[in-house]
Amino acid sequence: MKDDTHTAEHLYTVEIEGRNVTVRDVMVAAFIYRIKLEELLGSPRQVAHCYRLWRRLEQADQPPMTHLDIQHAAAWREAHEQAWQVAQVFLTDPHTKTFVLRLAIP
Repeated sequence: MKDDTHTAEHLYTVEIEGRNVTVRDVMVAAFIYRIKLEELLGSPRQVAHCYRLWRRLEQADQPPMTHLDIQHAAAWREAHEQAWQVAQVFLTDPHTKTFVLRLAIP
């Protein structure tokens, strides 16, 4: 299931993956996760940008990244961890579910 909350810039959605996903998981936990990411990183555009850089950093066949790009990638990872900590308490079973960010344009 996914949070279909649309922002002015619909650049990504937050989905919940796992067993027995409930409406509460999607409507509350995914929403809080998304809001926390945007609070920590800025606009939806900045969230998507940092996430793309983090994904790029994980791939071995990519060209070298600038120091600033690496900082943005690290900011994504830190924001994800903080957003997870805040939002996971709203999941019906945080041991069997996880948040997945899906970019509208990969």
